[in-house]
Amino acid sequence: MMHRRYPILILMFLFFALSLTTPSCAPKYGCPSVESAKTNKKGELSNKRGKSQLFPKSTRKKMGRH
Repeated sequence: MMHRRYPILILMFLFFALSLTTPSCAPKYGCPSVESAKTNKKGELSNKRGKSQLFPKSTRKKMGRH
């Protein structure tokens, strides 16, 4: 009888421990651990645009002529 309770108690303890380690997310605010934006020194969002260089410079020049 006692042997049947051990697996259930272990599962309940693991579930409880796992629930303590997961981050909580507030509704309409998101998760701070997931959503992180890069900011400048003043704390403002950066306005820089990324430079995607899909092709080498020589190929881009050839494509621009046609």
